[in-house]
Amino acid sequence: MILDDNTIHDISYDAIICGSGPAGVSLAIDLERSGIKSLIIEAGDEFYSEEAQKKYIGKVEGSFPKDLSLLRLSQFGGTTGHWGGVCRPLDDYDFNQWPINKEELNKFKIPTSNFLNIKNNFGEKQLNSNLKIIEFLQSDLRIYEKYYEYIKESKNIFLILNTSITDIVLNDKSVKSIFIKTPFKKIAIKSRLLILACGGIENSRLLLWFREKNKNFLKDSPIGKYWMEHPFKLIGSGIANFAKVREKFKNDFYAFDNFRNWGNFTVSLAPTKKMIKKKDILNSGVFLTLHDRDNTSLKNNIKDLLCVAPKLSTKIVDLFNKKLLCGLSVSSSWEQDAEVFNKITLTKKIDHTGIPEIKLDYKISEKTIQTAKEMVSQIGEYFISNDLGRIAFDQNIMERKNFLSDAGYHHIGGTRAGSDENLSVVDENLKVFGMENFYVLGSSVFPSGGHANPTYTIVQLSFRLSAHLKKKLLEV
Repeated sequence: MILDDNTIHDISYDAIICGSGPAGVSLAIDLERSGIKSLIIEAGDEFYSEEAQKKYIGKVEGSFPKDLSLLRLSQFGGTTGHWGGVCRPLDDYDFNQWPINKEELNKFKIPTSNFLNIKNNFGEKQLNSNLKIIEFLQSDLRIYEKYYEYIKESKNIFLILNTSITDIVLNDKSVKSIFIKTPFKKIAIKSRLLILACGGIENSRLLLWFREKNKNFLKDSPIGKYWMEHPFKLIGSGIANFAKVREKFKNDFYAFDNFRNWGNFTVSLAPTKKMIKKKDILNSGVFLTLHDRDNTSLKNNIKDLLCVAPKLSTKIVDLFNKKLLCGLSVSSSWEQDAEVFNKITLTKKIDHTGIPEIKLDYKISEKTIQTAKEMVSQIGEYFISNDLGRIAFDQNIMERKNFLSDAGYHHIGGTRAGSDENLSVVDENLKVFGMENFYVLGSSVFPSGGHANPTYTIVQLSFRLSAHLKKKLLEV
């Protein structure tokens, strides 16, 4: 049911969910199956508006390349409005810093896959002890198209648009009520549970603001710290024997097509657990793309290779002359390690809802750069040993200077989950430390990010939280 500021007090809510992205909507839908009434508060409208986007303006310090107001969408469905639909769960070794393991999240693979409209399987094929081919799946889910009318007709899910949460009222260890701001009113409402599901930046922003407004609330909690992104960059290029590469990397995985405009063959690679441990690197997803021979960059690929390997074999040169080689690009979206200096803080500038804008401090660590370098090196060695072609590094990776990556729009950390309240913001059940009815949901709770796109894991966490909340609400 869609509410406004005149009807919002007509209902008694079991749970208030702030945010209508995949986290908030999947949680509300699963709670509804047990007759639990939830109110979804969405700061934006049904669709994009420049006015709603203004709350996402922020200041950036460091090597983060994007305008923060372009990275997120304040509308029903959240940032899935420009989501590419790419899905993959985290690897089991990505959970080393988490208070839960992958097996715990695997319990929710079926509802997660159903919600995202994808098959419940992700393939892998090991190439050698260091490299494996991995499968990404692509969801066609658009939250508005699938769930707006559903929520509009629902008897247990309620939605109010153009409304922001601005403060919380505390009673000992509980949230007694919250204040929301509509275009016309400031309203106080009550609920048994409060769940922040506003995204990988906004969750931190709101908690920091609540701490400023409420004395001793999460006084020593590391809110906003250990923030992460997935760097994204072209990290290598070269030449390859098209026929041999297609044969060597043959698989029956989903034809991941995010790079279909780049070339005519793409395979996704990742390091094995053994390689990550042996080389002391982070996790990484690498997209190896072959281009047709008429690709304008092919001659530049040759020039790059001659700079790195001036003694190219006569065999390679001969293949080039016979037009049996094609261009090759190596792109990557890889893991950024969690470091305390990457953080979100509040500025003195106030947005139209009365909440301070944020400042993001972010820089890419030496280990992050080393991971990219090691992946290109390993793939290059694999090409040489299997007579597939030659790969050259991006020179900025080689020389470790002027390194600026693009970003994957994957905002991770800031309200990390853990067992130590001095190092974490929420516990294993995503409950805010020291509180009894306040939870945080989304990629902001990730203690580490792996390389996989976070949406699949976000929805897994949503269904896991739903199971926990059902026990809490129905145990009476």
